[in-house]
Amino acid sequence: MADLEINWRKNLVFVWASQFLAMAGFGCCMPFIPMLLRDNLGVADENVRGLYVAIYQFCGMLSLCIGTAVWGMLADRFGRKIMLLRAGYCAAFFYPLLAFAPNYITLLSIRFVTSFFSGTVNPAQTLLVSNTPSDKHGFVLGTLSTSLWSGNMTGYLLGGVIAEYYGYTAAFLCCGGMYLVSSLLVHCFVRERFVRPEKGTVKKKEKFKWKEWATPGVICVFALFLIMGISRRIDQPFIAMLVETVNGLDKAKLFTGIVNAGAAVGGVVSGILIGWLCDKYSVYRLLVPVLFCSVAAMTVHAFSPNIWTMIISRFFVYFAAGGIQPILQIMISRITAPELRGSYFGLTASINQIGGLICFALSGVVAYFLNVRWIFLTAAIFCALMIPMAIPAIRNCRREEVKFQKEP
Repeated sequence: MADLEINWRKNLVFVWASQFLAMAGFGCCMPFIPMLLRDNLGVADENVRGLYVAIYQFCGMLSLCIGTAVWGMLADRFGRKIMLLRAGYCAAFFYPLLAFAPNYITLLSIRFVTSFFSGTVNPAQTLLVSNTPSDKHGFVLGTLSTSLWSGNMTGYLLGGVIAEYYGYTAAFLCCGGMYLVSSLLVHCFVRERFVRPEKGTVKKKEKFKWKEWATPGVICVFALFLIMGISRRIDQPFIAMLVETVNGLDKAKLFTGIVNAGAAVGGVVSGILIGWLCDKYSVYRLLVPVLFCSVAAMTVHAFSPNIWTMIISRFFVYFAAGGIQPILQIMISRITAPELRGSYFGLTASINQIGGLICFALSGVVAYFLNVRWIFLTAAIFCALMIPMAIPAIRNCRREEVKFQKEP
């Protein structure tokens, strides 16, 4: 029947290509927002510009946080493919509008709407996990993460060249075009195994939903997603400003693209290696070593004395940090029911975005009163906090995975 025709490998190929293009489009424009504020909107003071970047990111995270939870629950009702299409097509339309914002308030408004309706990573993960054998989840999520990082790498390099030589508008239009092609690939070639739940079935489970959700393992992993959201996101918007601090204004757009591309290469290597290790060994043994490596690389990056140290250390930051999210996603998938994973993955993404809200509120204060290097050091401090938090998370997830597998 229709279910037997689902080919998870074919889905993986086309979702991988789709997310590669989507992340390339995102990378074409997002790293250059601090420069756009200075060059197009006249925000010249470094401390004020840092505050404006933080507010811009806070606005986007708030919207994405709300939207991800909403879309995650709708995915369990109407399907995962349609949610991925909604995100891709909306991103293709809204992202180019950012380049035409005449003032900062308009820029914030467009960013809020864009973030609410876009966000392709979470629906892509949910679609693949829901249509892939459970023993291949590590391989699928690890492989998908390579598309995210390699797409980012391509977008950062391409965006750096386009922004440097052709301007911001061309970079943002390129972003929209890539999202459009990304969505068309999913629309035409990706198949989904989805049976819409009957209303009566959903209502019967409603009594037990909270008790099933609020397990110690789930709560611990959610807490790790929250801190990861702070650590991984707090420094991302400020790469361009650190490049200017370390290397000056000469070729700053191009070097911003190169530094971000170095990070993406680290993420690609990490995705391949961690995805393989997750299927080969217990994910519980991998989490703490990955966190230690991430803290060390982040600390070196914060104190980079020159552009080459910055490029190399950024590679190792994402080589280490790129494996954290797939590990946590696998931990969640092993202690939750398959039919509820859209909601769980939506919640983890929303919690990650809440971490983004906290980090951008914090980064605005740090940028305004201290300097940009302190933002990168703060990222290392929050990553270090995840190490002691990982111990109870691992213990509870081990216990709940055994219990979950024994239940009929």
